Amino acid sequence: MQTHTESLITSVLLIDGFDSDRRSFADQLNQCSRDYQTLEAADGQSGLNAYRSRRIDCVVLEIDLPDRSGFEVLMTLVPQASKPRIAVIVLTTRRHRGLCELATKNGAYAYLVKQHTTGEDLDRAIQRAIAFVGQMPREDRCHSTRNSPSASAPFADP
Repeated sequence: MQTHTESLITSVLLIDGFDSDRRSFADQLNQCSRDYQTLEAADGQSGLNAYRSRRIDCVVLEIDLPDRSGFEVLMTLVPQASKPRIAVIVLTTRRHRGLCELATKNGAYAYLVKQHTTGEDLDRAIQRAIAFVGQMPREDRCHSTRNSPSASAPFADP
C-alpha cells in the first residue's frame, strides 16, 4: 500500500548515456525540490527495464543512446502519441527542429536542448508534462490533439 508521503514523491527516470549530463540534471532536479526521486539509466534497455519495474511519473530521455535510438525508446514508452500514459521529455544535445517535431509528434511532451536548459526549466517541463498526461481521461486520450504540448515545447533554434 502506498503511503501519503510516497504519493507526494515525483519519480523521474533519466535515460541518458552521457554520465555527467545525467548526473548533473538529476542533481539539479533534487536541488529544485525534495519531492523528486530521480532514477538513472545509462542506456535504452536499462531505462526500459527500470520503467517496467516501478512507478515512474516522468521519463527524461536523451535521443543519442549507446545501445539504440532514443526514438525507439520513446515509441516503446508511448506506443500511441494520442494516448500518452507516461510523461516523456526529450532532453538532448541535438539542436535540430526536425528532431523536435518528430519527438513531439511521437509522444514527447517537450523537446529541450541541454545547453539551453536549467534545472528549473526541466522542473517546470516535468510538472507540466505530468499534469498534461494526468488531466487526459483515458477515454478522451484518443481524441486529443498534440497541438498544446507541441506548441509549448521549448526548443532552442541553432
